[in-house]
Amino acid sequence: MTQNDTDAIISWLNSGRDYNAGVALFEKYSRNQALKRIFPNKEARFAFKLAYELEKLIPSNRKPEQPEPAAPKPSGLKPVTTGSAYLDAINDDDPNLPKVIRQIISEYSTVYNQRSILHNSLKKIAPDNRPDNVESRRIIVEQISELSDRMEELYEAHQLWIKEKTLPDDNRLFPVKKLAPIQTEVDAISDLVKRRMNLMKSLSKDNNLLAFGSTTKLPTVNEMRDGPKRNALEKRILKKKTEIATLSAQIDGLNKVL
Repeated sequence: MTQNDTDAIISWLNSGRDYNAGVALFEKYSRNQALKRIFPNKEARFAFKLAYELEKLIPSNRKPEQPEPAAPKPSGLKPVTTGSAYLDAINDDDPNLPKVIRQIISEYSTVYNQRSILHNSLKKIAPDNRPDNVESRRIIVEQISELSDRMEELYEAHQLWIKEKTLPDDNRLFPVKKLAPIQTEVDAISDLVKRRMNLMKSLSKDNNLLAFGSTTKLPTVNEMRDGPKRNALEKRILKKKTEIATLSAQIDGLNKVL
């Protein structure tokens, strides 16, 4: 990497850190093909990781200067593992830690538990390859993957603090526009139940449309003829059944936590 290349990265790190410009720099100077594939169009999830990876490309004698933070007692955010001792450790809210580090630990614990619930939901899906089971597994696996990515991002931010006492940019790691209201398990179950109920009502109308040609049940059956319209409706019905099954699994998982 030339001096100009290094200066370009340092300039980006010391500026407003436009995400797309950072992605372009990473594409140009990094050899990590896996990260090159996942960074584009994912600012909310990977803004901090992008900056961290770009900084790693700079020779050690050219690192941009960082303000010296105070050195309060660090708390142990460990890699993904299992066991109540681990969860107790990351839930230990040390008041001496900077606010952003305590926020990292708190969200890591929450995401860890959410992922555990999804793993339990995945185990409940029948092992056969019926289309609705396959689709349910696909949806849950995608959700688990997203949570795992977030856990990795939080873990790396915490490790940077542990090893170098470098505080992450909390506005990038926790963008305000992406923050959702904190829910209790009871609130979460209530929302899931409402979503499932709405889907079940919509599914009932679709089934009536398929059987009677109307969204309401009629005295005599009048099935929709074969064709593109019926095919589209059957696909919509299958998708709703899959979503209902997924919501039911999530509700069961949360009920076990309470």
